[in-house]
Amino acid sequence: MIKTDYGLIFWIHLLVILAYLITPFVLGWQWIFLIVALFYLQNLLFKNCVLTKAQLDERGDVDESERSFYSYYFKKIGLKVNSKWVKKYFAYSLMWTVFAVSLIWQLAFNYTPYWFNNLF
Repeated sequence: MIKTDYGLIFWIHLLVILAYLITPFVLGWQWIFLIVALFYLQNLLFKNCVLTKAQLDERGDVDESERSFYSYYFKKIGLKVNSKWVKKYFAYSLMWTVFAVSLIWQLAFNYTPYWFNNLF
């Protein structure tokens, strides 16, 4: 498969990220916690996101510290970023931020999500 910067894996990756960002409004917080746990398990087993690995690992022009979807594309559009910080923030803090939003939205504001809201 020819690897391009904006090929099929890029679009799948982008859709997965966007889908995760709307999860507080469509999935119960329990499911979002499961997604976070699976994300950590994936990083433990594969040492990075499998989509990032599929997209960037074989490229010789991408440094290990930049092997992050966000770092790579932020630099591609011309933003000067600290790749380690971006990778850490988006890979970990964003996951927990979305989870926290789901807790606040669903428990504090008593919002019932559309799908899979009764896991436990």
